[in-house]
Amino acid sequence: MAAEAIRRSVPNDHSCLFWAVAYLAEGDVGRAKAAQLREVCAQDALRDPDPLTRALLLGFNSVDEYAEWIRNEFHWGGENEIISLAKHYGLEVAVVCCESMQVLCYGSDLPACSARIYILYTGQHYDPIVSGAGADIAVEQEQKKHKKGDMSLEAKALELARRHVAEAAKKAKQRRAKKIKCGGCGALLSDAEAFATHCGEVDHDDDFAYDCEEVEVVIEEGEELPEGTVDLNADHVYSFPSLEHYWQAAPFIGEEDALVRSIAAAATVDEAMILAGGAGPNAQRSDFRERRLELLAEGLKAKGSCSHSGYKFSNFR
Repeated sequence: MAAEAIRRSVPNDHSCLFWAVAYLAEGDVGRAKAAQLREVCAQDALRDPDPLTRALLLGFNSVDEYAEWIRNEFHWGGENEIISLAKHYGLEVAVVCCESMQVLCYGSDLPACSARIYILYTGQHYDPIVSGAGADIAVEQEQKKHKKGDMSLEAKALELARRHVAEAAKKAKQRRAKKIKCGGCGALLSDAEAFATHCGEVDHDDDFAYDCEEVEVVIEEGEELPEGTVDLNADHVYSFPSLEHYWQAAPFIGEEDALVRSIAAAATVDEAMILAGGAGPNAQRSDFRERRLELLAEGLKAKGSCSHSGYKFSNFR
């Protein structure tokens, strides 16, 4: 029976490339390993016998500038780093690209290259690809490395890429809305008032403590959005992990949507501050100084009600 291409998952952070390659090359994953591999890339550039040309190819003024940049855990790895890692491990790195539906190989020309590994690139994230009898195979039984030049897994790896694109397209058409879930019977209600009415009209067990929780429900394409419900996938709705994230993004809302979403996706408040601080002087909305108090009030209202039409918070602080 031919082996299947299996996608393994690594954390969706700025170091996913390093996590993915380390998993396949040595089975070791972790922040310490990611930092080590960033340093590998830095040293590879610093040791280049032609630093000026290398800096030009890397897109930096100097290899020292690049080394400082790649050591920053908030910066993504890409093609330059794949080349350095292929050299470091003596591996052929086959990148299965979901955008172009092609397999791009790096390291094939290296004298020390002895094997091939596969990684999936979605356009925003890297995941390792292994092979085995099926998706439920134990980690101990999976095959992480393949023979150099072995293309037997390429077709199935590209099928993984097509599947990812199809799932992403389906998800993009879905809408998400907040509901109140009854802790007694599991009924989904539109809001707190509807939950109170439900509790008065429906008999529950004697131990029912009028408990409930806020949940998100998926509304498939073609289904109508319930009246009065906010579509959390709408372009004007941003999801912030905390009020601090919102406040860092507030100066750019309505002007730099890509930056706002990057700040909203920041793993920490410090990272959000770095992103906001790195924006150009003309990136802020022109009326921010005049509307600061109004924007702060909007954020506080959204945090308190969890149902503001423009913002929502996933954690409360």
